[in-house]
Amino acid sequence: MHTTTIDTHTSSVEFDFVKGHIAATMTLIHGLIDQGLIDRERLDLFFASFIGDLPHSRETLGLRLILDQWRQGLRDGDEEAELKGKLFEVIRGGRTN
Repeated sequence: MHTTTIDTHTSSVEFDFVKGHIAATMTLIHGLIDQGLIDRERLDLFFASFIGDLPHSRETLGLRLILDQWRQGLRDGDEEAELKGKLFEVIRGGRTN
């Protein structure tokens, strides 16, 4: 797997694609949670790797933060409504404050 450790500039189109991909994956995961078909520990390991592969830039900081909070909610067994709220924050690009 490719790992990016330096600041890189991501175009708006690329960043929108990444946000859409992450949001779609999160939606799928919520469906699997609803069906009781998910191993939360393996899911957490997958997302830890995924987040580590995102470019470390100012542009992706908010996105990485909200994904980390979402992962924490999955590990802690947060309510589904709260977890799904994170989905819309991802679509907006993560937290800005």
